[in-house]
Amino acid sequence: MPPSVPLSPSTRRPYRRGGRPRRPAHPPGSAQGRLAAALDDVLRGWTDAEVAIHATATVLPLSAATVGRARSGRCVPSAETVKALAAVAGVDPGKLLCLRTEAIWQPFAPVDRPGVTPRVIMWSLGQSLEALRRRGRTAVPYRVLARRAALPEATVRDRLAGIWPAGFRRQVRLLLQLDALLRALGVPDTAIYLWHGPVRLGLARTSRWGVTRRGRWLG
Repeated sequence: MPPSVPLSPSTRRPYRRGGRPRRPAHPPGSAQGRLAAALDDVLRGWTDAEVAIHATATVLPLSAATVGRARSGRCVPSAETVKALAAVAGVDPGKLLCLRTEAIWQPFAPVDRPGVTPRVIMWSLGQSLEALRRRGRTAVPYRVLARRAALPEATVRDRLAGIWPAGFRRQVRLLLQLDALLRALGVPDTAIYLWHGPVRLGLARTSRWGVTRRGRWLG
């Protein structure tokens, strides 16, 4: 196969002749919507068929339908597809790959909005971990998850139930537990920050909210 060569910028067509920018299938504020918008932006002026033909000839066999789904946000494209589209456009794939990682894992991330109480934040954190535990064809058993994360099974069950002892002095230990659970559930290090924000927010609000004797958050 010939070496990867991007499409010539001179072949781009203005939107008034080559179609309008895509309207992402997902809201612009979502990671999947941002990925779709970014892909459509770097490929602007070229049709899906033109991109697919050039990618197939120089980088990776792609269909026009695959290109269209990636540009519209109807699916999260594979890393290989993102790299191929970046090569066709002649851009570095780094930012696009970061957006792809975020698009995959953001749906599992917990609530992180102004005004949300610590109780809701920590409950949603437990729900997100439980959703990760169940995202495969079969749920990961608690004992297996505990072994992978090197944590007591009782601790794992508490965290997935949304029970997180409050207090700034415990913040580092809790974040270490969270990281261990996320890695055990298959979340890459590049996406863990999606969980750190909400848990730090919850811990930062401890001075405004009470905690029960067992360490449950009260909203």
